[in-house]
Amino acid sequence: MRVETMVVGPLKTNAYVLVDEPSGEAAVVDPGAAGLRIADALKAAGATLKFILTTHGHADHTGGAFDLRRKAGGEYVVGEGDRGQIESPSSSLAAMIPGFANPPAIDRAVTGGESFEIGDTRIFVIATPGHTPGSVSYLSGQALFTGDTLFQNSIGRYDLPGGDGELELQSIKDKLLTLPDQMIVYPGHGPSTTIGEERANNPFLQGV
Repeated sequence: MRVETMVVGPLKTNAYVLVDEPSGEAAVVDPGAAGLRIADALKAAGATLKFILTTHGHADHTGGAFDLRRKAGGEYVVGEGDRGQIESPSSSLAAMIPGFANPPAIDRAVTGGESFEIGDTRIFVIATPGHTPGSVSYLSGQALFTGDTLFQNSIGRYDLPGGDGELELQSIKDKLLTLPDQMIVYPGHGPSTTIGEERANNPFLQGV
């Protein structure tokens, strides 16, 4: 599986394009803005979009999903616990941030344990609530897409509506730090890292 990072929107969200090269099937994780640009990149790569995978319902991770789905297709997948943020525009930041659009209708809501296939590549859903009630991470091979749950040397904020700091740390401890040290972490913002680096150096995780 090939992973391409596209930094989009005023909050510099990492949108990830995942392509199973033998089949040309693709998934996009967190198209936070620039949905048409992401669709154009898929077309240029000759890739067929099967899934739009959202780690959580904040607008800087969903703001490009409407245009992307309209132009490139694909099933729109969200965590069940964030359904309200997706379906109720009043609870979204989209209206406040230029260039963001409210997300499309949900095709599939997940709670953890599900999996998706693009060609021969399987993508697993891990429930990691805390940053938001429905936050999920996506795992495929040696790649882990954590949204705003885990960053390089930091964790996601939990002071927004629905956030829970204790639950977030529990999710990281029980669901993410149990993964191998060499697992590459692709966060919602900022540089990639590894589970081993975060286990050893992340100041928020010492003693967890």
